[in-house]
Amino acid sequence: MNININQDQLRANLLSTAFWVRMFFMVIFALVLWAMTAALIIMCVVQTIVVLITGEVNDQLKKLGAIATDYLSQVVAFMLFVTEDKPFPFSPLPGEQAPSAAAVQTGTGVATTADKQDVPVLSESDDDDDDSFYDPSRDSGATR
Repeated sequence: MNININQDQLRANLLSTAFWVRMFFMVIFALVLWAMTAALIIMCVVQTIVVLITGEVNDQLKKLGAIATDYLSQVVAFMLFVTEDKPFPFSPLPGEQAPSAAAVQTGTGVATTADKQDVPVLSESDDDDDDSFYDPSRDSGATR
């Protein structure tokens, strides 16, 4: 196997700030991966004990396990250069992602109070009200 190394490209890569920033994040996420492994072992033991005692799976631990599985997948994908997207806290936690625009349009998305904004809406019943959305006297002289 013969590998030709372009010295100029290698030098440019080694001097690239983006490369070293990514390496920094990879080290951080390697530590996160190590900590998550310990947490998953604890969760596994606790879930096993719960099932042994009650005969049923703890739903809260099951949900936490699903989120942890998705999060670990994101971390590993970032570390293996599968994606450039950094995992949480630089992106939403897997179980807390906002619904897609298509899901909102079809009505399958779940809206939370965090998704709602105080946006005034002018309806037909607001035409004669003093507290309407648009006040022409306030906007006199304004250009559009």
